[in-house]
Amino acid sequence: MNLADLLTPLPFPAGLEAVYRSFARQPDHQTCGASAIRHGLLLGGLSVPTATLEALLDIRRHEGTPPARLRDCLEGLGLEVRALRKPARQATGDFLEGLAPQFARGAFLLPCARKAEHWVCVGAWQEGRAAVVDSFYDRWRPASWQDLSPGLGFFRLLPEELDALDWAHHVMLVRPGRWRAQYAAWLPARPALLRLHAPLGEVSLARAIRHAAHQYLDDADYSYRGLQLYLRGGGAVALRTADPGADAVGVRTAAGEEVISARRLGGVLRGRAAPPELVLRASAVGAVALVS
Repeated sequence: MNLADLLTPLPFPAGLEAVYRSFARQPDHQTCGASAIRHGLLLGGLSVPTATLEALLDIRRHEGTPPARLRDCLEGLGLEVRALRKPARQATGDFLEGLAPQFARGAFLLPCARKAEHWVCVGAWQEGRAAVVDSFYDRWRPASWQDLSPGLGFFRLLPEELDALDWAHHVMLVRPGRWRAQYAAWLPARPALLRLHAPLGEVSLARAIRHAAHQYLDDADYSYRGLQLYLRGGGAVALRTADPGADAVGVRTAAGEEVISARRLGGVLRGRAAPPELVLRASAVGAVALVS
């Protein structure tokens, strides 16, 4: 079997919204390798379920993802892999600057951070910062990496912040390989996929609402059952789900995120009539909160 046939290439720009929303936290403590590979594939508009990668990597038997297994999986999927070693005396910024041409041609890095225990994806080196996708931690607090909270994180790290991750144990440079044309087509979308287009530390309200709905309301692991949207002119509207993880909530934006549209999808997915759609101007919403 050709493992590359397991990948579904999505066209750019038609597949942008689907790929943008496909980044997700890892299912459990052992699946960082599968999630890091998946995020690297998404940068090229390539889709594959995390469970498929988990099986290819034989994660349960290995209780994680050894470097050799990760490399074999990537090569089987049609990508080119080269193990890198950062010279001990070379500054991290200089090391990543040397890889800038590789990033520009669609490559990405998969380093094993936290004392070689956790795979992450580095998708770009831009303006002196590394764009890191972490499938297990969603927040970075300067005081201590031990204070990170579980979730999905997009970070723009200075070299010293990346070094605090203890990242340079196993570093895989992954080139597009047979998917060269696919990654080239998706290069214009990479800043958006890595969440680089928003100012550091800021996110649009529309994007925050989308993230809250798709990360927390659609996941049965959380107890949240609704979104409360507080309007600038006073009053509030609520969007509630009866069954988290089953009665999904769909949120989309239009006109450059100026209009927010949301509806419950459970009935639609079961062939029933679509419930009413909530449509608001983003400028009319002053704040949003998750409610139990």
